[in-house]
Amino acid sequence: MKIIDNKGRIFGLINIIDLTVLLIFVLLIVGGGYKLSKSKPNVVAEGQKVLVKLEISNVRKPTVDGIEEGAILYHYDRGQVFGKIVEKKVKNFKEAVTTSDGKIVMADVPGKYVIDLTVEADAVITDQVIIVGGEHTRIGTQFRLKNKNVAVFATVLGIETKAD
Repeated sequence: MKIIDNKGRIFGLINIIDLTVLLIFVLLIVGGGYKLSKSKPNVVAEGQKVLVKLEISNVRKPTVDGIEEGAILYHYDRGQVFGKIVEKKVKNFKEAVTTSDGKIVMADVPGKYVIDLTVEADAVITDQVIIVGGEHTRIGTQFRLKNKNVAVFATVLGIETKAD
């Protein structure tokens, strides 16, 4: 007995195309069942105050002046409130430069700055993620943020829950 007969049926029972469609259908049902049965994250704290440490690097003086303590930051694309700036520190931007004797040193770049911000924000804290302004917020995540004066890319350096 042939595995595939002259009509294209496997063992004379089912057509190859029908079998393929049936397998895809079964896989879709199994995948959907798996997705529905997956557990959702448990909300640990909703409306919890957090302090988010942000770094904005390689910016000019007008950007530094456009970011003020007490200002509200928003997500650039979504327009949702990210948080309120409670602390701002400005440092000179440094870049690796090779000296004449071949050493690499970190040198200040004239007219460029790094801004370290501490932002107080409302967050939803689950067992899997911290959500600030509707976005999953993790250390290393980069956000595009704005206020009424500037729009910048900021990198999350730290998140800590604020004790009231």
